[in-house]
Order: sequence, then structure tokens, then C-alpha cells
Amino acid sequence: MTYKATITNRVLEHLVDLIDVPPSYYDLAIERYEALGRWFHREGSPLANLDPVVFSQGSFRLGTVIRALLARDEYDLDLVCWLMLSKSEVTQRALKELVGDDVKAYAKAKNLKAPPREKKRCWRLDYADKVSFHMDILPAIPNDEFIKEALLKAGVAPDEAVSAIAITDNTRPNYAVVSPDWPQSNPEGFAQWFGKRMRQAEMRHALHLVKQGAYASVQDVPAHMCKTILQRAVQFLKRHRDVMFNGQRDLKPISIIITTLAGRAYRGETDLFGALREIIAAMPSLIRNEEPRIPNPVNPDEDFADKWKSDPRLEQNFWTWHKRLGHDIERLADAASADELTQFIRRSFDLSVNKDDLFRFGAAATAATVDAAPRIHVKSQLQPWSDCA
Repeated sequence: MTYKATITNRVLEHLVDLIDVPPSYYDLAIERYEALGRWFHREGSPLANLDPVVFSQGSFRLGTVIRALLARDEYDLDLVCWLMLSKSEVTQRALKELVGDDVKAYAKAKNLKAPPREKKRCWRLDYADKVSFHMDILPAIPNDEFIKEALLKAGVAPDEAVSAIAITDNTRPNYAVVSPDWPQSNPEGFAQWFGKRMRQAEMRHALHLVKQGAYASVQDVPAHMCKTILQRAVQFLKRHRDVMFNGQRDLKPISIIITTLAGRAYRGETDLFGALREIIAAMPSLIRNEEPRIPNPVNPDEDFADKWKSDPRLEQNFWTWHKRLGHDIERLADAASADELTQFIRRSFDLSVNKDDLFRFGAAATAATVDAAPRIHVKSQLQPWSDCA
């Protein structure tokens, strides 16, 4: 790596440290969804005999959460409430109401400030204490075996296909009738896929903590103590996106598109600057001309860019952002002075740094993914460093 690239990498690492959330946010998220999991298993719960499993999805699951751009912004904690039921014995509506009734009882028992709100697919709980979260709880049941077999035939790995689920959607015409036709999802499979992409990078920090005697083995290192280059790259991309589209958030490139394209493009680079340049360069080749434009890697029939067709501004904004992103990465490397660089960082990333900060290595990597818990609460976390012993 050239001297310029080394300095740019240090700057990028420091910027990601600034936008990352502290481990306490992950601890709070864990506390909240574990409490909900215990509630579903309590004596007298209508869900208890249905073997409920609560697990996280989205940015907390993947370890790509970033600090809110504005103080009034909330953090999204996306959960799945999986129940042992079949499509032949329950409707989408009945499942959603079953989970919703117990979520409402939870909110009342915990004296939450507002009752749960029903969304198209989930129930939303609002918290406003130490950190402003809203928790989206998605009801789900196991998917049919023929769906999983279809995923295998489409090239999805067995360990990813097995976790496909059926979910609810109150806009579907068969929402209130017994039917085999349910919306599909696979957040756990996506997390497994993303974890495999991360494992291309060596987790030196986890090994370092073990060598220091902080943990007995890399398997014992909590997920929120390490972060991979791919996770940090996604965080950086999301921050750049948030600043660029502040004021028109409904038209910004969505996080699942950014995360998927970054995961596909990543080739195991061990420095953030190199990874970002390669990811940005590869993105256009990963967007198809025909539908699905950006396939879900664990459900190839699902198109993460499906809304581009109904609102062409979304695709236009993606390409505008991509062009600006490539330009801004090079501007970081080519700034003529520290003053120019600090001004550019403030303008493009809404971050304040001083000259000394620009040439300091970032602090140890922070929160990665939500920690594991017993089956009653959550499925296993992403620990990509566990293969590095």
C-alpha cells in the first residue's frame, strides 16, 4: 500500500469509528428483545406452546448500524417472532393478530408510552428512554419444504435455504384466508450469506484479544468487540448516503441494496480504502438489466430494486449517489491539505475532525452483531472471526 493510501485508510477508519454506535446500544437492543422473548414464553402466554423464537434481522443483526444523522432520529431494531404453525392451520391475519395481541399486552404490562402500531407486515413498538428505538416485530412461521427445495435448485446454499420463512402482509388478497401462498423472507439466511462474505477477512483483533488474555478463545469474543472490513465499508456507504439524501429520505438508496451489492462486490480486501474502491467499481456490474435487477442472494426471485420500476427517481438517485460516492472517495485521497480535508469531511459526511485526528489510527473495532442467546430469545450471532484460530 502506498503512503497516500495508508493515510487515506487511516482517515476512513477514523470516520467509521465516529459514525459507529457504542457497544451499549447493542447491549440495550439485546436487553429489549430478550425481554420480549421471555414475555412470549411466560406462563399464560398464548404463544408459549408454539415454541416462539425471537431473533434479530437487519443492521443490528449484521453489525452495520450507524449513528443517527439527527438527534431526533430513531434506531430501527427489526425482529422476527417465529412460531411453530403451518399454512394449513392459520391465516396470515390470524397469525398477525395472535402475535399482535401479545405484543399489546407486553406494552401495557411494561407501561410503554404508546400502544403498538400495526404496519403492513409487522407490529411496531416505540421506546423513548436512554436511546430512541422503535422495535418492529415480524410474525413468521416455517416455510414449506418445496419452497426450500426451490431455493436449493436456484443455487442457494443449504444452510441458507433451510431458514426461509413465511411472513404476513395485510395488503395481500389472500391475507384473511387459509392459503399456501404467503410472502417469503429469509433474514437468517441473508445473515449467514453476509457472514460468509465477511469471513474472507482475517479477524486480527479477535486473536489479539485472546493473546492479551481477555478471552480464552476466539469463540468467546463477543460479537460487539470486533468488526470486519466489509461491515465497516457498509457503514461508510450508508453514512455517505444519509448525508447526501438528508431531506429526501424516502428517495435514498435503501440499506439492503447497499449491503447486498457491497457483500457481492467484496473480495476479502484487508484495508478499508481498498475495499471501498473495489466495491464502488464493481457495483454497476452487479445490477442486472432484466428483473430481478438486484436479486436477494438467498431468494433469487426477490428483487431488492423492485420499487425502481414504480418510481424511476429511486434508480436515478442510486446512480447519482454512486457517481458522487466514487468522486468523494478519491477526493479523500487527493486532498491538498489538512484544512481542505477537514472541510470536505464536514461537507460530505457531516463529521467534525481535527488535524491530529486525521492521522491517528482508529480505536479498536466496536459492535458487530447482536449477541447470541438461548433458543428462547435469539438465534446464533455472526462471529466471522471464529474460523481464524
